[in-house]
Amino acid sequence: MLRLVLLALLALQMAVPARVAAQEAQFSSGSVCHTSAKPGETYADLVADASRWKCDGTTFDWDLTRHVVRHDLTNRSDNAPAPRFAEFERNEYEKLTLIALEADGSQTSASYSFADTQLGSSSLKSITELPKTETPPVALVMVLEGGWWPEMLVKAKLVTQPSVEANAGYIHLLAALMCGLFLAPIIFDFGFYRALRRPFPLFHAVFCVMAAIQTAAVSGLIALLLPLSYQTELAVTYFSLDLMIVATFLFAYNFIEREFMQRRHKRILGTIAAVSFSSAVATTFFPDVFDVWIDHAYFGVLCSLLVGYFYVLFSVRAAGSRMAPYLILGFTPLAFIILIQATTVFVAAPGDVTAFTFDETWPQNFALLFEVVATALAVADRFISIRRERDRAVDAARAMEELSEHDELTGLLNRRALKSRFKELIAEGFTTMAIVDIDRFKAVNDIHGHPVGDEVLRQAGAALESGADENLVAFRIGGEEFLLMLRGDDASERAEACRRAISARSLTYVEGLEEPITASMGLLDFTAVSKDMEMRFGPLYSRADQLLYEAKNAGRNRTVEDTMAFFVPEAQNARNAAA
Repeated sequence: MLRLVLLALLALQMAVPARVAAQEAQFSSGSVCHTSAKPGETYADLVADASRWKCDGTTFDWDLTRHVVRHDLTNRSDNAPAPRFAEFERNEYEKLTLIALEADGSQTSASYSFADTQLGSSSLKSITELPKTETPPVALVMVLEGGWWPEMLVKAKLVTQPSVEANAGYIHLLAALMCGLFLAPIIFDFGFYRALRRPFPLFHAVFCVMAAIQTAAVSGLIALLLPLSYQTELAVTYFSLDLMIVATFLFAYNFIEREFMQRRHKRILGTIAAVSFSSAVATTFFPDVFDVWIDHAYFGVLCSLLVGYFYVLFSVRAAGSRMAPYLILGFTPLAFIILIQATTVFVAAPGDVTAFTFDETWPQNFALLFEVVATALAVADRFISIRRERDRAVDAARAMEELSEHDELTGLLNRRALKSRFKELIAEGFTTMAIVDIDRFKAVNDIHGHPVGDEVLRQAGAALESGADENLVAFRIGGEEFLLMLRGDDASERAEACRRAISARSLTYVEGLEEPITASMGLLDFTAVSKDMEMRFGPLYSRADQLLYEAKNAGRNRTVEDTMAFFVPEAQNARNAAA
């Protein structure tokens, strides 16, 4: 008898867990529960065992390839419209089956492949239409097959209207407009580069191109326009953002004024650019190395780099950089968004998507637009500053050149200026040369002293300059010798008037002279031959100097002039005679 009682108690003990294991799942109103299933298991099979369902967290059985998520809809009021669409994070999968459950127990299902899924408000969002039912559904069951991210279905939003229209909506048109704004400064960047031959406009152009690609990627434009695989889309999205940040660092390296950039600043910017590029390659093309810690690694490195970047910017700003405030202002919105993303990553446990997440798509797009505008203004300001610096340098060089080509005592052009401008003067029609020499100038210095002699030279220069006459250019070519280049039919008369003016000015403005100062002049008119022969300074000067010598020998205080006729070789004379 005792043996029978013990056997009965043992059977009863074994029956209780069996009854619990077979208990049907009961779902609370508005709950979101999930489980994993084997191939061939139906929803009815899963509901029959309540122990398999979890209504908190996002832990799935990763050994299985089918994952089931149930959204209970019984918490909706009777007048509330039934949901028509599901929106969730976009991740690749083989098949997604949606099952709408009605109150009477009937079911309606629809299946989608990843390619069938409508693009959401960005490349990171997906939209699917729910199965149509006769009555408002009491639950929606989502069965994911061949996908690595069933967590996305746990956080899916069930809505009556999608956030964007199918295919291209206003969101995509706005993204296209922003891409055009990003690309517009590139035209000016290449123009600035051609003018300045400095690399910073090219890095700004790279930044603008990457910003346009990034916006096109995250907004879904690339997915709409190009037949890319999902993995390629992700690579473009991530790598374009990283290259844009690298271009930002290199732009600052070459853009900030050199006088404010110390060696340590350059080392920091160069290092963070190299580390940023290495991190971009590693996290984009080798994500499996980091497993679930990839976001922690990426944002940990990026935040460290931003600390170094802003340290350099604020350091050079404190030193007086005019360009640093542009970069600080331009990059701050994007840095703030990165900081929010990093905070959500480090607060949440690895792989836990039920924690708070931040959709950075459009805040990032507008932050990029703000940075493009700010840096474009900075490039324009820098271009103007550099042009001003170059203009000042050119003006200073020209001033020095003017000083080097002018006689310090008289202010006239000197012999150096005469040699550099002679061909230009001939081309402009200055075809009369006159050499003027002050008579007995040595005696003036010996009798009255060098101060008086210098004043005589200054007054002689003033007499010859004839500043109002644009057809006369005067040079002091050494000592008391001057040279005039003239053009016009009355060139000889005007030259003679200038020679006579020396005597008048010396008597009027030079004190202590007992008799007027006179000058001799040799004048050569080569107008007749200037159009047919190449005029060289040496022979012309020699002939004019010979005429001056004749004027000196003839008694001084006079002009001896000559006109050059066209020279015809003897061979040409013989041909002309034979003709």
